[in-house]
Amino acid sequence: MATKKQLIPSGQEKDYSHPAVQGVLYCNKLFEYERSYKEKGLSYAQVYKRRQKGAKPVVEGFMRWLDGQHPEKGSRMDRAVTYIRNRKDTLMTYLEDGRCSLSNNPSENSLRPVTLGRKNWMFSDSQDGANASIECNKKSE
Repeated sequence: MATKKQLIPSGQEKDYSHPAVQGVLYCNKLFEYERSYKEKGLSYAQVYKRRQKGAKPVVEGFMRWLDGQHPEKGSRMDRAVTYIRNRKDTLMTYLEDGRCSLSNNPSENSLRPVTLGRKNWMFSDSQDGANASIECNKKSE
């Protein structure tokens, strides 16, 4: 998916009539809610309840707004709209469980040490060297 900087044309970041800006504002609101839940140290059950009150109306409004978007075929906006439409079920699942994350960043970050290590471990010449690499990787986590 296009990033916020790629989607919004330069100089139009504050043009609230621009569809890309409107879409980013919906997303920013959801991430703002998530930051506040984390800062408050809420339990998963509390996060679920807060999402039902705060985030769910934003997601529903976002999906209604998205249904009204008809960007030019093949444009960055078209790709972004299609991306979200194709993941609507996943987005709705995020609302059903306080353990789910709005972003896939935590998942990607948890896999990164394994993928980096795998590349490094290919060149271990012995079992002792491989074990040392694994131990070193564990300490860096």
